[in-house]
Amino acid sequence: MTKSTEHTFKIDAFTPDTLPMARLAEYMTQFAKLLGEPDRVHFVVVERGSAVLRARIDEVAVPKVTRRLSEAARGEGDPVALKALRDLDDMLANDNAVGQLLDEAGAEVIAFAGRNRPKPLEYGPFREDGVLEGVVIKIGGRGESVPIWLQDNERTHRCGARRPLARRLAKHYDGGLLRVSGTGNWMRLDTGAWLMRSFEVKDFEILDDAPLADVIKRLQGVEGAEWGEAPLAELELLRGSERLQS
Repeated sequence: MTKSTEHTFKIDAFTPDTLPMARLAEYMTQFAKLLGEPDRVHFVVVERGSAVLRARIDEVAVPKVTRRLSEAARGEGDPVALKALRDLDDMLANDNAVGQLLDEAGAEVIAFAGRNRPKPLEYGPFREDGVLEGVVIKIGGRGESVPIWLQDNERTHRCGARRPLARRLAKHYDGGLLRVSGTGNWMRLDTGAWLMRSFEVKDFEILDDAPLADVIKRLQGVEGAEWGEAPLAELELLRGSERLQS
């Protein structure tokens, strides 16, 4: 008979009676990814007490699984195992739980902080002047600052403007591309990304969104310009020159 060993993943916030089946399946999926060796690791049972997922590892795979878990605990090794470790911890945090990975003797292999992990830090808000670009897709509302929505490709900027300026902006509704300047409130997230909380428009300008071919024709018509017959090639030469100088 082949000798095997077992590992258990313990979740303190659930029991087998309270752990939803769909959530159990999600935990089992990530647990399996953390252990690796899919042909040599077998689910055994969900034990009573706290929800405890027990898995059996075939003898031939024990050294590989042990090394995999040791590396993951140090933040090293297979990216799949590292992602599974992070996903399990995120799931525990979302379920207001903490977890443990235990070996067959009950010794802790990996501790999952879950709900007890440090809360991510946010900084701000910071007030700073800036510019945004987009097309006015919606405008109107009550109050001294009129809500304005600018569409910038996949993003939508929600801004505000005093009524006199909002009336001027309304003339460009669903029109050309605008560049608005003003003051925004920004938050710096724990990921390093900046999130705009609000933006008060103080002024704007209309941007030239004419097709490139039309722009080139206008450039060719400028007196004293030396674009020649192949302006696109000239542009490429200019770009190459800029790269050499940088």
